[in-house]
Amino acid sequence: MGDERQLTEPVLRPRPEPTQFTKDARWLVVIVVLCIVFQQPGSTWGTTFVHAGQEFDFRSSPALGTTLLTVGIALAGFVVAVARRGARRFDEHTVMGLALAGVLGVTVAVWLLMPLQMAWVQWAVEHGQAHPFVLGDVVETTRSAHPLG
Repeated sequence: MGDERQLTEPVLRPRPEPTQFTKDARWLVVIVVLCIVFQQPGSTWGTTFVHAGQEFDFRSSPALGTTLLTVGIALAGFVVAVARRGARRFDEHTVMGLALAGVLGVTVAVWLLMPLQMAWVQWAVEHGQAHPFVLGDVVETTRSAHPLG
């Protein structure tokens, strides 16, 4: 009777440890989500200028393009990393690191573009350019600054 217990398999088998690639992929997902959340306030701004009797109001909302670019870089990095598993040069860890650098780079670019866009629209309005070139997520409203119109 005691021998029968030794022949049965345990119900719960130990799960294998995740590979370093799996850990890298999980961290990439977490960092991408954090970067997308962090990009939202960086791409939301508003400013108003009065020049030559007109009031120029600029409002920026979060851009879908930067969000898609961030996700695209992460997905491309993951796909290339899967394809490069075990390679001598540019192995999966290097590619995942480059994808992470790209995602972080887009986030930094979003935050650097905010003050640059604000300075650009201010300079343009002050120099008589009523409709300056802005990114697609910026809405411009022009109205008379005088209360009687």
